[in-house]
Amino acid sequence: MKHDLLHILSDIFTSFGYNVTESYRYDLIAKKNGYITYIKFGSKLDYEEIQNFVDQVENGKGLYVASHKMPDDLCQYAKEMGLVVWDRDELALQIGNAVLADIEGQTDNFEPTTETVRQRKIVNVNIGRDDDIPVFETLEQHEAQFHISSPETKQPTVLELRSVPLNVTKEKAVSIAKPHLGGVEGTVLKLVPYWRYEYSISIEKQYRSKIVDISGEGAGCLNALNGNTEFFVDGVHDQITLPDDGYELKTPIFKEEEAKKDLIRMITEEHTKDVLFENMVGDTIISEHKTLKPTPEDIKLSLDLVYLPIWEVKGPRNSVEINGYSAEVLSNPVDDDVEFM
Repeated sequence: MKHDLLHILSDIFTSFGYNVTESYRYDLIAKKNGYITYIKFGSKLDYEEIQNFVDQVENGKGLYVASHKMPDDLCQYAKEMGLVVWDRDELALQIGNAVLADIEGQTDNFEPTTETVRQRKIVNVNIGRDDDIPVFETLEQHEAQFHISSPETKQPTVLELRSVPLNVTKEKAVSIAKPHLGGVEGTVLKLVPYWRYEYSISIEKQYRSKIVDISGEGAGCLNALNGNTEFFVDGVHDQITLPDDGYELKTPIFKEEEAKKDLIRMITEEHTKDVLFENMVGDTIISEHKTLKPTPEDIKLSLDLVYLPIWEVKGPRNSVEINGYSAEVLSNPVDDDVEFM
């Protein structure tokens, strides 16, 4: 199979005027007008093989051709590393492109890129010489002739949900997480619930003749899955737009009343003061420690349930979680199901 595909690749580049030679280090090398394309064929592409191929490409462009449909994250990573990638579907498109270009006599302006055929919205072939040769008026007719299926355009999913926007794509999350993992085995987009809170305390406590101010204010988020307190989430909207490739909507474990109790306990501890009082009794100084703290009635607390998009990128032994809003690598897992790094 590899020999046949390499022969086809050689024919594609030859039809566009390239000088094609076989290579031990690569598979093929195509040269034209000083432009060099290093071509490598593979069936089991991974991150390590991409990196090795990138390191081998010198003064030219690398083209990786796969015999199967490549995962989106691998394809995106290869492109970010500067490689051109043709998977099974793209190779079929390029074969059709070469045939059409040969029919049209337009073989001078070919340069290997990803999805070059699909970028041509209209294919006008006015050959006028043989009625048996098909004339393709549209891209769809061209694809049907060469048995090429156009992937359906995925529409984003819009949820009516109090949440922050998803600013980080899956491909970006994978590229961020990859240095922390031995390899990438999958990704999951999770919508994680948080109790966003704000509080204020305006109170003074008096002990004997002294008045102590224990006022304060603050804000943050309490993870509704594990009870951890986190960063404050801003920029909340009433809906979120998600890619149409699946997500997990997590159900809060900590309900509102339980969250309030935990937050009031935390806020009370934070604003508790151990005050030293000193009195003179004759020639003796008597020191006394007094603990002053706000009561639950002194704390004005507001809660709002919001969701944060989190990418979980899974490796062979552990996972990395990426804040889908800020692109931050999380240091603590957002739930108890993650085997964290």
